[in-house]
Amino acid sequence: MEEIYKVLPEILTQKIKNIGSNTGISEIRLRVNKNCIVITSSIEIVLEYIVSLKDILDILIKVSKNSIYSIQNDINNGFIVINGGHRIGICGEAVVLDGNIKNIKNINSLNIRVAHQIIGCADKILTQIIEDGIFYNTLIVSPPGCGKTTLLRDIIRQISNGVDYLKLKGLNVGLVDERGEIASVCNGICNLDVGLRTDVMSNISKSKGIEMITRSMGVNVIATDEIGTTDDVKAINYAVCSGVSLIFTAHGNSIKDISLKEGFDKLLENNIFRNLIILSNKNGPGTIEKMYKLNNDDKLKNVS
Repeated sequence: MEEIYKVLPEILTQKIKNIGSNTGISEIRLRVNKNCIVITSSIEIVLEYIVSLKDILDILIKVSKNSIYSIQNDINNGFIVINGGHRIGICGEAVVLDGNIKNIKNINSLNIRVAHQIIGCADKILTQIIEDGIFYNTLIVSPPGCGKTTLLRDIIRQISNGVDYLKLKGLNVGLVDERGEIASVCNGICNLDVGLRTDVMSNISKSKGIEMITRSMGVNVIATDEIGTTDDVKAINYAVCSGVSLIFTAHGNSIKDISLKEGFDKLLENNIFRNLIILSNKNGPGTIEKMYKLNNDDKLKNVS
């Protein structure tokens, strides 16, 4: 949190500290002319602090070290990653030219997402995705905010380091971290633990990143977050044909949701993923709703 406090107005920093649950903060939402909202692991807290346009601009100036131009590309992508791996999402008026975003001006809100990880959160599912010392292709499905990235991160860390009690030797993992969120990449440095044998490619589309790492890094496993486009599906098929294992996440509430996405029905029909894990927020982020495994008869079996 200290890196976040460095860029916030001093008065706002003090109000957040007064909450008394700094370690549980997951988001700080700042909207011009509205109350600042702090989201913890269990509750939403509306602070008695009205965010001004000057607050927004001052934060951007501090983040950029007095050079907004230096973070222009990040602004165009809709987010900035600061020291510590914390991500600041940006909203405002998009300037579009030839279908591409050239700038976001009149910025009116920021969403600061606090980087954190839960070491060992994947322990409860490892015996389902690792058998006889072999890691099997896995897809994690959940709506936003249900812990899929946190779970993915810990799976990557563990299969990269090796899991002795499951006889899994450490695997070379190629992580395509498009937004720098999984490893909390800032200036090329990973701020969160993604394992001893993990190579990270950030600031690149998932489809291109999957193809590049498959070709160039000699990895055993490819990992990335929130697949969903037809280009992603093509890249997945390329990786599979190259003999690489997969650990991905996707947005959805059920298998039916993802099967409706173009190309995903074929991934399921062709048994590309042996394990499917459905998460929810029912008992807090990371609640495992269902775990499915493909039977020999190619039917999905509920193993949860």
